[in-house]
Formats: sequence, C-alpha cells, structure tokens
Amino acid sequence: MEYTTRRLGLLYQLIIVEDEAESRRGLAEYFPWKECGFSVSKAFSSAEDALAYLKNGGSADAMITDIMMPGMNGIDLIEQVRMFRPSLIPVVLTGYSDFSYAKRCISLGVREYILKPAGYDELKDVFSRIRKELDSKEDGRKKLTPSECTELMRKYISEHLDTASLKELSDKFSLNQYYISELFRSNTGIGFQEYTQSERMKEAKHLLQSTHLGINTISSKVGYTSPSSFTRSFRERFGISPKEFRERCDGKS
Repeated sequence: MEYTTRRLGLLYQLIIVEDEAESRRGLAEYFPWKECGFSVSKAFSSAEDALAYLKNGGSADAMITDIMMPGMNGIDLIEQVRMFRPSLIPVVLTGYSDFSYAKRCISLGVREYILKPAGYDELKDVFSRIRKELDSKEDGRKKLTPSECTELMRKYISEHLDTASLKELSDKFSLNQYYISELFRSNTGIGFQEYTQSERMKEAKHLLQSTHLGINTISSKVGYTSPSSFTRSFRERFGISPKEFRERCDGKS
C-alpha cells in the first residue's frame, strides 16, 4: 500500500539517494529540512536500497537523488518508482547538465533538476514549492503534463511580453529556472530566450503595421527598456529598422 502523509501538523517524508558519503551526510544531517516542511526518513547510498525500501512500503512523499551512481542510476530508479508509487515527487540533484538527462527526467515527471553544488537558498526554494504542491493535493488540484505546462507558459509569455522572463515563469509556475528552460526546449524545440525574442518581434511587427503607436511605446510593450536596443534587435532580425518597416507598410496601403 502506498504511503501518504496525513497533514495534521506533521512533516512530509523525504528520502535521499546519494552514493557520495559526504554529500549524503550533508544533505541528511545539516540542511534544515523542517523549515521547508520535511523530515528525512532515510538516506541511501545506492538506488537499489532506496528501491527496496519503497517497494516494502517505506515512508516517502518526495525523493532527492543523484543520477550517476554505481549500479542502478538515479533516472532508472525514478522510472521504477513511477510504476508503483506515482504520487512520490522526484527531484534530481546532479553534477551533470547534459540535456539528454534533463529531457529524460522531464518525460518521467521530475519536478526539479538541480545542478551541484546546490546552495541553501535554491534547495529551500525548491522544497518549499514542493511542500505547497503536496499541500495542494488535498484540494484536488489537477497535475499538468509537461506538454500542458509548456502550453500554459507560451500563453503566459504572449500575454506578458513586456515582462516575461525565466524568473517570472519560475515564480508563476513554481519550478526552478533551469528546469523551465529544459522543459521549454524539450517541448518546443527552441530555447526559452529564442522563443520569447521571436514572439516579441512578431508582436512588434503587428503593432507597427496595425497601430499608430510610437516606436518608444511599442518598444516598451514588447519588453524592451531601451528603444535603441529594440531598434537594434529589430534590425538584426529583419534587416531594417522599425521606422523603415512602418514606412514600407504605409507605402503599401
């Protein structure tokens, strides 16, 4: 039977899977998990031991694991756990930034992909968000697939071109910035910055062609704090300045 935490003032249960003894001890013993609403129920030096613990009904609401370990690696561990305990929230903490790893983690529903060395503030931010997610389960909140999450991000960007940034999306969707970047690339085929830049330029062309707004106003509406940087970006993408583009459009009308 799958273990679930009853929210009666109790802490959520976390397991740690890390083959390096110093890192494992540091995570288990020195990080203030209670501040994030968690208690470390077990710390394992191998994925095999963690898997056996979970299969035997061990207490865990979330799991933080390395990727590269002797024997079973962290991604295979997550894949196995997904089959019999789908509600457990996995987090990857690794020194490997390889996109193929991040892409596979995304497909397995990994909430966060954290690169070592992780600082106190980053871990606290990640697990505070996970605590909120666990709290929200009792409210019956629908969990989004990676594809659905990406579509919501694209919609948000189109509606907030003046301010859209990785940090803003991180706050909005309760995911860290690196994970959002890789999720976005995995589901759209291009990077977050490239997509956002393209959308800003599309909107700028639309406004130049269909309104009489000034260049400075349009620049601000599509997220540029400096009209000169907007003009430079527009020229680099289209080969002409915003003013020249508008003049050409006016000449065709």
